[in-house]
Amino acid sequence: MLAELQRAFARELARESPALSAHWQTTLGARAAALAGTYPVCRRLVGDEFFEALARRAARALAAPSPDLNDYGADLAEFLASFPAARELPYLPDVARLEWALQRARHAAEPPPVLPERWRGATRFPAAPGTTFLASPYPIHAIWHASQEGAGDEIVSLDGNPVALVVAREPDGARFSAIPEPELVLFTALASGKSLAEASAGWRGSAESLAAALARAVGRGWLG
Repeated sequence: MLAELQRAFARELARESPALSAHWQTTLGARAAALAGTYPVCRRLVGDEFFEALARRAARALAAPSPDLNDYGADLAEFLASFPAARELPYLPDVARLEWALQRARHAAEPPPVLPERWRGATRFPAAPGTTFLASPYPIHAIWHASQEGAGDEIVSLDGNPVALVVAREPDGARFSAIPEPELVLFTALASGKSLAEASAGWRGSAESLAAALARAVGRGWLG
């Protein structure tokens, strides 16, 4: 069913193409290429033909925030969530959110060295540049890993496998890590500007576990 949908969508878009101006065709092509570079996992999940047609349709709908194509495509997840042809893959928008978070992390400034004296007595722990905290009802981290080149034929179960992730520019590059849900709540609250006292009000662990979570987040460049 999905393969048939992909072919039909590609044919539909191809019929519209001749009506577009040469300049607009070039612009759409550049935007579509940028989306393909930013969302390789999404592309593998739906196939080249479908993604190329999807990217050109999205390129017509999504505005460019700047001339730099590295900034293009932040809204693809929302576009996919409302795109009828992608409804058979309900996890696809969240995979796109993960890929965009990795894009942000790749282009973020390298985190500065961790200086303990800077954090002594700190009451606020903002998110470091390029850091994203996100949750999904689907195991998007496993889907991402299974979609990498050379990953083999791993089967990912979608049932009952929600995940909380932090995506950041760590000292060794952009990467994501699964974290416990209480840490997601804590770090998201801190990233929103809440003080440590406010953000940790619902923490059910010990003071030592809270300190350990904060130290890990600072040390890996998630907060800063």
